[in-house]
Amino acid sequence: MSKISESARKHAQMQWDNTPCGEVDGNKDTLEYFEEVEKERYRQQYWQLKYFDFGGFRGKNVLEIGVGHGTDIHQFAKGGAICHAIDITDSHINLAKRNFELRGYKIEIKKSDATHISYPDNYFDCVYSFGVLHHIPEIDQCISEISRVLKPGGVLYIALYHKYSLATLLLIIYNGIYKGKLFKLGYKGLLSLIEKGADGIHIKPYVRLYSKFSTRKVLKNKFEIEDISVHQIHFEKLKFLNKLRFLDNFFGWYVVTKSINKK
Repeated sequence: MSKISESARKHAQMQWDNTPCGEVDGNKDTLEYFEEVEKERYRQQYWQLKYFDFGGFRGKNVLEIGVGHGTDIHQFAKGGAICHAIDITDSHINLAKRNFELRGYKIEIKKSDATHISYPDNYFDCVYSFGVLHHIPEIDQCISEISRVLKPGGVLYIALYHKYSLATLLLIIYNGIYKGKLFKLGYKGLLSLIEKGADGIHIKPYVRLYSKFSTRKVLKNKFEIEDISVHQIHFEKLKFLNKLRFLDNFFGWYVVTKSINKK
């Protein structure tokens, strides 16, 4: 494993063990907490429930790479899917397990790396990964592993940070140039500030941005792309910019694909 890869894993675990993805205030042992996480997630990511076919895999095996609180894989569970997940952070694994316990659903969660998915060949009908693969330097290896564990004709859904998003532009202009963090932290350190809780020095998760072109390039050898599109202009602090949602398809936060396994 390269030094870049080792660093990426170390900082990813530090980041999300300290600040779990989508964390809100509340008692993490209660159903009310996870319901609030879910409500907040789909308020911010208002397009997700329409784009992804969460209800289309009844009785089929679905894997989520990077489970977080288990909010998205829970949508597959509600649709009758047989749910599995992998993650490298203990906080996410424990939270997702608790979420499913409180809701009365079953899930198998493994502590596993996306570059070496601990499942056999041709096991899954769908693999789903939202906002995770852009944190892994060896994304090509991840895509090969996903293709391996997916059945021929299996569905892959991924969402990656968009290179040309309005949010990225504002991060570079305001935090990077105006506040001088680009010169203090460097470009990679600045990009890590995308994640809540990161400081660009001690906690510095790896972040890579993708365009439609680079996303196609990553997928083309293993997958047939059915759809590739850009989504989500959403700001909490600069709420007046949310009026620009008509530009979602050009300057949204995520580049998203639905692809079919070629093999």
